[in-house]
Amino acid sequence: MKAVTAKGLSDLRTATTTRVRSRPRHKGTAHLNIYLLSMERQRLETELRCLEKRQANIHERLGKICQEMGEFQQETEQERLSSEPLINIGAEGKQLAPTQCKRRPWKKIALDY
Repeated sequence: MKAVTAKGLSDLRTATTTRVRSRPRHKGTAHLNIYLLSMERQRLETELRCLEKRQANIHERLGKICQEMGEFQQETEQERLSSEPLINIGAEGKQLAPTQCKRRPWKKIALDY
């Protein structure tokens, strides 16, 4: 028996996709078959266009991600080289050193079960 290496459900060849019929074809169905094949071709072409658009969007997003990663790497490199890293606080974007930030202690509550 042959080993089937189908990656997905669309890769399986069924009786419908291979056009195997239990009865012989009727004469005069050539026009119908041409129409069905042309509709399938149109569907596949539109699907291919959608996939190309999606691929272009993915490549664009990957480029943006690489650019952002480079910016963050530069920031972390600058912070590593400076003596105290700066922290952005608030909408104004004020930068303060961690020693200038005061932290309040957490409120603790005892729970009895």
